[in-house]
Amino acid sequence: TEANPKTVDEVKLREYKAMDINRISFGVQAWQDNILKSLGRIHTIDDFIKNMSQARNIGFKNINADIMFALPNQTLSDWEETLEKIIKLNPEHISAYSLIIEDGTPFGKMYDEGKLKTCDEALDREMYYLAKEMMSDKGYHQYEISNFAKEGFECYHNKVYWRCDEYIGYGIGSHSYFNGERFNNTYDIEKY
Repeated sequence: TEANPKTVDEVKLREYKAMDINRISFGVQAWQDNILKSLGRIHTIDDFIKNMSQARNIGFKNINADIMFALPNQTLSDWEETLEKIIKLNPEHISAYSLIIEDGTPFGKMYDEGKLKTCDEALDREMYYLAKEMMSDKGYHQYEISNFAKEGFECYHNKVYWRCDEYIGYGIGSHSYFNGERFNNTYDIEKY
């Protein structure tokens, strides 16, 4: 299950575990609170550290941390610190994504207005190669462009997508691929 470090707590984590959810993914993004704030994230790094500890204590043995690089105003040393601190917490899986600015998003609007300082391509690549090197050195193998896992902890649903296997999504806004068709549930909570 996907979890925002600000909106999950010990009670929710226990409920997830009781429902036999065996993998939890925290959207950490960066280690620096100033970067998290600039991204519009509502959590702090302390929120994530607390969640990670709670998840371990409750018995989660398959934890993912989503992190991002090439963020506005993020330095190579910021990225290195993020990698070091996340790796030290020892999640079984790490997803490391480069920022992509999408149309129709707040970042897209800021970019169009010239108000967003983007990362240059050379620094983006340097950050990517640093992630590959640091994670490989700590026993995380790269099994997709943005995904690194300890042996046996590759994300099953990621591999399903690459093989074009069928899957059914449950819950509001969930997506599915079944009988050769892609579809999704409503994003409207009232309709759901």
